[in-house]
Amino acid sequence: MQRESGFTIVELVAVIVITGIIAAIAAPRFIGVDAFDARGSFSTLVSALRYAQKTAIAQRTTVCMSVDTTTKIVTLTYRNSADCSLASTGTVTDPATQAAYSKTLSNNVTITAPVSTIGFDGLGRPVPNAAATFTITNAVVPGESIRVITVEAETGYVR
Repeated sequence: MQRESGFTIVELVAVIVITGIIAAIAAPRFIGVDAFDARGSFSTLVSALRYAQKTAIAQRTTVCMSVDTTTKIVTLTYRNSADCSLASTGTVTDPATQAAYSKTLSNNVTITAPVSTIGFDGLGRPVPNAAATFTITNAVVPGESIRVITVEAETGYVR
């Protein structure tokens, strides 16, 4: 009787599992996450702006968003008046964590903004009522495109 040569199903599954583990560990090292930092920070900043606007409309009060371009921290707070430079009356709750709304952007990006604080009134209009532009640039991958967020005057539309 002649014995056939080949691999058993157990050997094939073991090779597939080991290859998968190696790929999961090694692939991120080859690809790198630096290219994704600007996109992630862009999305976080857009969602914070939209959440601030929606919260201001829902609560019929002024919600201010502060962007610290040095520490890359975004926070949302309530104000009694339409002036975001005055003291806050409380912090906006993050729906995901039920804690004070605070998001940290990637350290690999550079953020430029005309103002460090922008707010939205109870009708969703920006405070102050002027267009604001936030620019996010990847500091590690210089060839990556610059991402721009614009808050329109009067409507507060975030794009």
